[in-house]
Amino acid sequence: MIKRETDFLSALESNISILIKIARVYAYTTQDRKDLVNDIILELWKSYPKFKGDSKISTWIYRVSLNVARKRDNSKVLFFDELKVLDGSDILDIPNDNSSEIGLLYQCIELLSEQNKAIILLYLDDKSYEEISQILGISRTNVSTRLNRIKEQLRKQMNPQK
Repeated sequence: MIKRETDFLSALESNISILIKIARVYAYTTQDRKDLVNDIILELWKSYPKFKGDSKISTWIYRVSLNVARKRDNSKVLFFDELKVLDGSDILDIPNDNSSEIGLLYQCIELLSEQNKAIILLYLDDKSYEEISQILGISRTNVSTRLNRIKEQLRKQMNPQK
């Protein structure tokens, strides 16, 4: 395997959780999640030669992944048939259990606009306002303002009686 392929696969393996989180927020069925992850991986592979290391690899992966998720079309290319976790279970087969707090949170996030989904997803992944700004191409002030509004919106959706 050539160095480029090895480096790409290593970066993908180290950051696969990014793709899983994005698939969970932007796709609603297991098959749609698999398709989205396939689309993202293909786009990452195609654009990998252009990555110059000016930002962290995770920042670049987020940027590409979110762009694919938000601008997705219906052309599907199977790149990875199934992604498995160590116990052999399918990592994209996430039950839509909205009875738990996490399930309810994801249900509420799904109702947000595309841009707001991206912002809260990055925030929940402990990205700084600066990193979110870089990934999404919006100002740090805009990130801060939107994040405050998103948090309030989620609070109201999760606790309507308050």
